[in-house]
Amino acid sequence: MLTINFKQIYETNEKVDKEWVLIIYDISANHYVGMPVYSKEKEGCIYCHSINKYVDVNKIADYNRSKMSRCIYIHGKPLKLTKKDFNLILQEGKNSLLEFLNKNIKSDIDGISYIKWCRDKYIINQKDIEADKLIQNAIYWVNFGIGVGSELRKLRPAILWRPASHKTMWTMIPLTTKRRSDIYDFHYDLECLAEGTAKIENMMNLSSKRILAPYFAKDKLAIITKKDYTEIKKAISKYYLFK
Repeated sequence: MLTINFKQIYETNEKVDKEWVLIIYDISANHYVGMPVYSKEKEGCIYCHSINKYVDVNKIADYNRSKMSRCIYIHGKPLKLTKKDFNLILQEGKNSLLEFLNKNIKSDIDGISYIKWCRDKYIINQKDIEADKLIQNAIYWVNFGIGVGSELRKLRPAILWRPASHKTMWTMIPLTTKRRSDIYDFHYDLECLAEGTAKIENMMNLSSKRILAPYFAKDKLAIITKKDYTEIKKAISKYYLFK
């Protein structure tokens, strides 16, 4: 199998019959992020001296290892990007993103919300959290961010159902106040809250860094009851095991 190294150029037939791409980083064992490169000057591309190629930052895309046939060499050595040219690509990538946002983000509340979420993701990823103090089966405010289409989103309370290693990741069950007493099989009305329905179908694994604050009910941290726990387990079993 072809070995893929970052900042080097490979030939692929994934997008067109034959194309050279500069690999930047990996997203799985067999998938990489890269940019098309050209030997001749092309509109919208930037010139990188270290590889003597023109790079199209605007067409950054995912590439599959299985579609790559060979590494590109010159004088017996692989073409490799220098740190200086990598920084040039990074800066041009930022400019390209800003131009894209200016053209495509609507001038309304949704547009502002999306821009805020782009900023929030960076801030969330940088913050420290005392994971050891998080309590299993308690309810916290969680920033679910901006979803795609009709995916669950926004800031909302959620049950910390089960932690992964070191409590840096949690399986969370989001709550809603708009589905109380409905008849949907995978919604459960909590006993511990006067208003609060667990949406089992939206259960997901998220970083503890998304947790904003404890959710209080009657001036204390809300924690699900034994009945809540038992009924939620039944709903999870029904949803995931088709019981």
